[in-house]
Amino acid sequence: MAISQQLSGLRELNGIGERVAGRLVEHFGSEDAALQAILEGDIASLSEVNGVSHTFALSLARDVRARAEGCSISDFLKTKEALDLYSHLLELIKTFAHTSHARDRLDLFYPFPASRMDLIEERRAFVAEYLELAGILSANTEFLSLLSKVKKLKPVPGNLRVRDRIIISGDRKTLDAAKERFQAFLSVQAVEDFSEFVDLARGYSSVIVFDDTYLSFDLPEGLEPELFPDPLKAEFWQILPEVELAFFAKNMDCILACLNIASTLRTSGFGFFEELSDGELEILKTTLLKVGEDGKPVEGFDSEIDRLGASLENLDPVLTSALNEANQRMNLTLESSSLTLSGQELIKIVSGGIEIKDLLAKELQKVYMGEIEAVKEELSERLDFQKQEKLMLDSLFPDEISYPLRAEQAQLQLLRQKLNMSLEKTRLSSKRELAKALSTFRQTVERLVREVLDFDLGFSIACFAAKFQLNMPVIISEAGIGFEAGENLFLKARYGEIDPVSYSVGKTGLSPEGLENRVVLLSGVNSGGKTSLLELLAQCVVLGHMGFPVPARELELGPVEEFYYFGKSKGTLDAGAFETTLKQFSVLSESSGKLVLADELESITEPGASARIIAGILEYLTRSEESLGVFVSHLSELILENTGTDIRVDGIEADGLDSSLELVVNRNPIYNRVARSTPELIVERLLRKTTGKEQEFYAHLKDKFKN
Repeated sequence: MAISQQLSGLRELNGIGERVAGRLVEHFGSEDAALQAILEGDIASLSEVNGVSHTFALSLARDVRARAEGCSISDFLKTKEALDLYSHLLELIKTFAHTSHARDRLDLFYPFPASRMDLIEERRAFVAEYLELAGILSANTEFLSLLSKVKKLKPVPGNLRVRDRIIISGDRKTLDAAKERFQAFLSVQAVEDFSEFVDLARGYSSVIVFDDTYLSFDLPEGLEPELFPDPLKAEFWQILPEVELAFFAKNMDCILACLNIASTLRTSGFGFFEELSDGELEILKTTLLKVGEDGKPVEGFDSEIDRLGASLENLDPVLTSALNEANQRMNLTLESSSLTLSGQELIKIVSGGIEIKDLLAKELQKVYMGEIEAVKEELSERLDFQKQEKLMLDSLFPDEISYPLRAEQAQLQLLRQKLNMSLEKTRLSSKRELAKALSTFRQTVERLVREVLDFDLGFSIACFAAKFQLNMPVIISEAGIGFEAGENLFLKARYGEIDPVSYSVGKTGLSPEGLENRVVLLSGVNSGGKTSLLELLAQCVVLGHMGFPVPARELELGPVEEFYYFGKSKGTLDAGAFETTLKQFSVLSESSGKLVLADELESITEPGASARIIAGILEYLTRSEESLGVFVSHLSELILENTGTDIRVDGIEADGLDSSLELVVNRNPIYNRVARSTPELIVERLLRKTTGKEQEFYAHLKDKFKN
């Protein structure tokens, strides 16, 4: 439902003032975006806003959801105990959520009144889609582990700065446009003249310009700025591939998990996220694996990067090694060498036509040049130099003979710089290639992650249903609730295996013929399971009206507009509390269909008065053809004496003692029977457990039960 149909602004919501509204708008970018986050129940994002706690975020989301659906949580859950039981159920369901998103969104699932059967049916349809899937995958630990890795995508870190690149411009309009788009991540500078342009550009390995103001000049060697079109039209991955790669690196585990989840679902025969074909899924996986944790292409992605990187790293040690070996060879050569002069050479030396040093240099030149060529060859081979890099070696050694052999430091530094420039240029090219490939998937990935998060919401509910073997209830038109093999979820979660119970109240296909009473008193032994049965009825009604499966093999559920649950009172109430309790029952005078479950209401005051009050409440409840009531009471006979209304009394009875002297209780209520309490069995157990005088005492008490 569109927000505009429900709200015109944030300040219409309870608890939002000017300050909080401003913070929400600042965080989400606009008031509509903030309202959308609230409507979608994005509790995690809302909780990130300063001044908005998790509880307040949930309250806001429920408020907006209630406006959108025209139904709030209090429309159905009418008492604190009813709300507490719902909350207990919800916490149990949330233990099956694999993502924080699902846990947060589950808080927005609450039961609807029967008058909103459209919402109940919509929810039933939503949950039903996942039930079969949970039967296949709820025990797949690898799949569940993948789901647990899925989180809301993290933004690119705000402190990300690219420091080896700069945008330079001599045009003010171009500069402003570039700053608007790119200044958050790299330097954008204005220059006034060509000299300033050159000086600034020399400090960066990559220079970007969006206008050709200074490109008509003769640029110094090694300065190669890149010209791009209008800064508003340039692709972001071209100017700042690091930002694109950082996004995918930061969310790598989550995205890969989502891709594997999609593949698993498809392999299991369930169509999921058709926006990506199987081939595209694999391409995206392969491309992602080329991005390292640091946001850079991984080693091996580009062989040229690896070659240049290795060349730079090994330049100094390889050069040192090659020169050492060459110097050793040259030393040995010189030590074993002798100079023989011809007669003509001797005459030239005597006559001054040639210097002895020139004659020596001529002989040494051959040795020197031979070793220099050997060093260059070794450098080229061991550093895997390409043609252009080999040419740079020619200027690395002086032409004049020197011993020991050495490299010109200025030329060596220039070689390093050129290798580094080539490396950075290649790295940038590889980053762009990788960022371009991933950028085409950016929006698709964002939608995929949202869809997986939403998937976990339905899947978590289905996993809960699979674990406890829940089944969808059959919706009937008459007032009634009946089930076979029902199991109290709170007990089953705690103990594992429990005794299933079958029971029916009102007009259901599971009610015994002639026993379709809508208002029932439930009697029985202490610890016989009356409270547990009442809880089970409540669980079935709440879950059924949430559109969820229920804890019974088979269940028929009639329409309930309002649900009232009253737990056991702790001691006799004072006058004020007693009055408040009675006021809660005054709504029974209204005609809408209600379900009232009350556990030992007689404890609110003394037994005689309690019986009369309960009788009066039951009489009012029976007047409405749409209402149901189950009251647990030990005063069944006294209550019946105080009413002329036809009220059924069912009983949970003990059948005796087992071999361990424990009570054997039939947990299934016996219809239309007032269950006797079991003091005689308790006395008998004590009699059989004791001896001597103590046993004589219990034997005397047991005689009192004989006719």
